[in-house]
Amino acid sequence: METKANESVMDERMGTASMQVSREQEIASVIRAKYSIDDQIAILRQKDQKPEEYEAFFRFAEDVKTAVTAARAAKAAAKEGQT
Repeated sequence: METKANESVMDERMGTASMQVSREQEIASVIRAKYSIDDQIAILRQKDQKPEEYEAFFRFAEDVKTAVTAARAAKAAAKEGQT
């Protein structure tokens, strides 16, 4: 009976873990909300011809990385404070 309960707990944990979004996935999702994949490719391809557009994209992506990382750290710290 105890083995069955442990399997259920493991299934729940594994399901929760697989539903979590990685930092990289979250960053990509936020960037895609503003720049489609096609737009990103075009900006990268034309970075020498349109440096201002590339710089704006690059700065946005770096800001997103910083914001997502900070939000995840704050969430982890809050969660750690609850336990």
